[in-house]
Amino acid sequence: MVDGFWLMQLEAVQGRGGGVIVLTKGHIFGGDSGFCYTGKYELQDKSLKARVTVRKFLPDVVSMFGIEGDYNVDLTGTVEGDIIKGKAVLPAHPEAAIVVRLTKRGELP
Repeated sequence: MVDGFWLMQLEAVQGRGGGVIVLTKGHIFGGDSGFCYTGKYELQDKSLKARVTVRKFLPDVVSMFGIEGDYNVDLTGTVEGDIIKGKAVLPAHPEAAIVVRLTKRGELP
């Protein structure tokens, strides 16, 4: 149902951003212009929950959370066909949320 190639749009107080992710068999792989993402997800009915590790690979790129270096985020969302709408939060600071919208762009072979 959700396995595939997804475009990711992010919106936070600091601005907007985007990237890509692949969801496959409970695993997440992806990235953007300065970070790579890996993690695991669970799907129950139309609810997606994930823990994602965000690792910086370009020193001059600032994260959407304003964090230097690597960090984890918890992602929750609702699947509506080829769209997942939700939020990403820092586990220690759930009040610091980023709005996330994923749009499916391809199936996996």
